[in-house]
Amino acid sequence: MQLRATLIAVIVLSAGLMGLCFHAAVGTPNYAARAGRTCDNCHVTPNQWVNPELKKRKCNLTCQGCHVDPAGGGMRNGPGRYYGRSTLAMTATSPRPTADWDRNFPGYGRRDKATSYNDNLPMGPSTFGESVAWQDSISDRLAWGHAVTAPTEYGFLPGRYHHLNPDPLFRIGLDLRLATLLSGTALIFPMQIDIPMALHPLHHLTLFANTGARGRTSGYTATFESDHSFYFREAFVMLHEAPFQSYVKAGRFVPSYGLRLDDHTSRIRREFELDGGLPEARVTGVEAGLAPNYPFLQTSYFRMTSKYRVPDAWDIFDLDDGWGVAVNGGWRDEFWTLAGSWMIRRRPLDEGGDTDTWGVYGALNFWQRWRGVPLTWQGEYDRGSFQRASGNSADKAAFYQELDWLLYNGLNLLVAHDWADPDRAVRDDESHRAQAGVQWTWIPGVTLDTRVRWLIPSSNGSGADLFLQLHLWI
Repeated sequence: MQLRATLIAVIVLSAGLMGLCFHAAVGTPNYAARAGRTCDNCHVTPNQWVNPELKKRKCNLTCQGCHVDPAGGGMRNGPGRYYGRSTLAMTATSPRPTADWDRNFPGYGRRDKATSYNDNLPMGPSTFGESVAWQDSISDRLAWGHAVTAPTEYGFLPGRYHHLNPDPLFRIGLDLRLATLLSGTALIFPMQIDIPMALHPLHHLTLFANTGARGRTSGYTATFESDHSFYFREAFVMLHEAPFQSYVKAGRFVPSYGLRLDDHTSRIRREFELDGGLPEARVTGVEAGLAPNYPFLQTSYFRMTSKYRVPDAWDIFDLDDGWGVAVNGGWRDEFWTLAGSWMIRRRPLDEGGDTDTWGVYGALNFWQRWRGVPLTWQGEYDRGSFQRASGNSADKAAFYQELDWLLYNGLNLLVAHDWADPDRAVRDDESHRAQAGVQWTWIPGVTLDTRVRWLIPSSNGSGADLFLQLHLWI
């Protein structure tokens, strides 16, 4: 009851501060695979910093390396914000990694507002004691204050992320996506507006809430007026900043499983009830995890609503009879990733029935070995069983892979392939989707994503569309 009261308090506070939001904020795991090629992607270097013992290290290539929610997606933490400002954009506003100094678009010049491009590089603190005194160097209009308790060596330290406040008392983020779909006719619709909030009153404790709504291709009116448009996407209490980057969170979330792509329509997400755009994908439970450098592990136990019912928008304890368990773990190295996931759901047949799901995924960061080959590959394969309406068991499978080429700073080219067989016993129900796209991040917080997509259902011929997305983020 005490946990329930605390979570409700977080929700009420968040509602008052956040206002209106819609669609799902999700992660971009190719960034995690790519970032390990150089340390100054994520923090200020070079300096005299000596790596601490393993249990105190914060460097890892998992989702929690860049996001407040360790499962990934949404609000970025100190290293995530630094990465967005130093590495992702054509114009950097935090010091550009030294390996990227000569990778600017032809004729664009060295548009870096924070690096002098000489031997006088920004220098951070060399010890934990120096970092505590580095508070005066912070100049951050998007993160305010500090926890009332003394700094901890397990938290993100001032001075390591240029002028950013890496461990603030209070922060509000933003993810806004506006989309246009051209396929015979032109559809312009809201895809996402998330304004997450994190309150960090004490070291080791964070209260997090994110309001969202279900964006609809039918337009802005349908999005705002439909029932259940606005709801709490995530709302949890988290204990963190612990040895080996371990944490425990309790509340509403999406179970950690596989690659948390920024495309919620991918079949590896949608086929297994992990579509981040749907309230039904949210569960209420407890998740624990850790990420000591390269290995990582996350496990959760949760309750949920019926697969066929939209849960209450604001009551995260609106649950039915089902329960589930998810495990996600593996090894993310600088050059390669190999990981696996497993999830079960147990519930009455009229609430969706039982499911068993397992998957393997991985990545290769060729850029880490060959600096002239800025190429990253990632892929995931999933199998699962489900119950038909008759109660009989059936099997499904899905696969996704993506190849990214960072042509210049801020300009990424990609090709991707989705495949799914929603029922292995049914002939000719397989489908494919191929994509080719360009992602252009001109300045930190502004990304234009343009993709041509070919839809290839095996029984209905093929079709193509052009999908444009403007993504604004802080």
